[in-house]
Amino acid sequence: MALENGCGCFAARYIMAVMSFFGFTLVYMLRTNVNLAIVAMVNYTALANSSKPPEDSTQCIVEGGNSSGLLDPNDDGPFVWNESVQSLVSSAFFWGYLITNLPGGRLAELFGAKWLFMGSQVLCGIINLLMPVAAYGANGGPGLIIATRALLGAAQGVSFPSMHVLLAKWAPPQERSKISTIVYAGSQIGTVVGLPLTGLLIDTLGWESVFYVQGCIPFVWAIFWSFLVYESPEVHPRISEKEREYILKSTKPKSSKHQKVQVPWKSILTSLPFYAILVANVCNNWGFFILLTEIPIYMKNMLHYDIKSNSLISAFPYLVMWIFSLIFSPIADALNKKKILTLTWVRRLFNAIGHGGPAICLIVLAFAGCNEILTLAMLTMSVGLQGAIYSGWFSNHIDIGSNFAGTMFGITNAVSTIPSWVGPLTVGFITTGNQTLEAWRIVFLMTSGVLLINVVFFTLFGTAEEQPWNCIQTGSSEDLEKSEADKDECEEESNKKN
Repeated sequence: MALENGCGCFAARYIMAVMSFFGFTLVYMLRTNVNLAIVAMVNYTALANSSKPPEDSTQCIVEGGNSSGLLDPNDDGPFVWNESVQSLVSSAFFWGYLITNLPGGRLAELFGAKWLFMGSQVLCGIINLLMPVAAYGANGGPGLIIATRALLGAAQGVSFPSMHVLLAKWAPPQERSKISTIVYAGSQIGTVVGLPLTGLLIDTLGWESVFYVQGCIPFVWAIFWSFLVYESPEVHPRISEKEREYILKSTKPKSSKHQKVQVPWKSILTSLPFYAILVANVCNNWGFFILLTEIPIYMKNMLHYDIKSNSLISAFPYLVMWIFSLIFSPIADALNKKKILTLTWVRRLFNAIGHGGPAICLIVLAFAGCNEILTLAMLTMSVGLQGAIYSGWFSNHIDIGSNFAGTMFGITNAVSTIPSWVGPLTVGFITTGNQTLEAWRIVFLMTSGVLLINVVFFTLFGTAEEQPWNCIQTGSSEDLEKSEADKDECEEESNKKN
């Protein structure tokens, strides 16, 4: 990994990025394992006997290899949970996630992101180890596992905001798309690795083993994170002076210490570029998490795939998303670096690709019927093209306000958790006792419409220009005069750009 500016093959910022990549691999492995495990946990035979399907039910006729996905008592789990309960178990994660996003971002800004991010992963490991106990608790009722999933969400709520704080310190603007993509690509790899691993563990050791095995992994990762990652270039003991100067010159940090900077709440909450990001995040989470939580159920009920095939096919779109993210990020950086497009139009373009492309695929999917090849192709592309968002709106918080990136991400991610759980619950409401192509058509068309709303709004109002309110003023009286001068200079630069 030869890098410009003579920073060497093992640049500290890329070591941070790779370790963060593995961190987000864990985030999504531990977040999504229940989406497939629940297929093995539920007693579908008992559900079929307790509810009569609608007479006009339209399902795909099974031919050949998928027949193992049909109801088989030997494949059943112990819990009689209908589609609505299954959606509750999956979406309960976001109840806790909603609560900790904003405080997570602010805590990272005030006290540092390194240990907050690590603590989140360790706590998630502990919670996963407790998941089977929660599932069997309350005589097999869903109450305890729903509460445990909410607790898992609370633990993970600090992960993205704290990482945005770390990236604001470590990622130079000209490399921001690339470094952000490396870091957040772990989200896709966590799904790509996690779902097949979940399927393998279920098939060989039973569904309980999923939570025991995967719950132990964060403890190993935390050891390496502790010694390899530092809060900022200023406190890293092994970074080269050339790399340190290169990063600090472009990121312009205020201090190596965690200063108590006042958040310009009014300015942020009345900023149209901020709302462009918020709308993008909300629409993205509606589409992303409906697909993430519901694809395994769709594969089981409509295409009749067994647990092994289900795990592999459900994971494949996220491998494609990861590949696309790696393709898009250097293109985005090159378009900006060579002045072909401004950074604002780079963000708008890749946002349109990341949401407009999937919207079109979902429209096709809605009318694909029982065409298996077309269905799988559209499912894959509707997820895969979302790899463009890391060069689009996802990095935009840092563009417009790097000093408050954690707080802003906390706000947008907190608000966007609402569609993250309302979306799957809506799918459960539409499909409970109604596993038909018509019901799923409504789901896919509705999701497509939500994604298109974001494409229009972000194209009109999104920008990558630093906003005047990003100029900081510390609470230290002795530095007040200097801070005011810096603020005036910063606002002048922003006004020139705008």
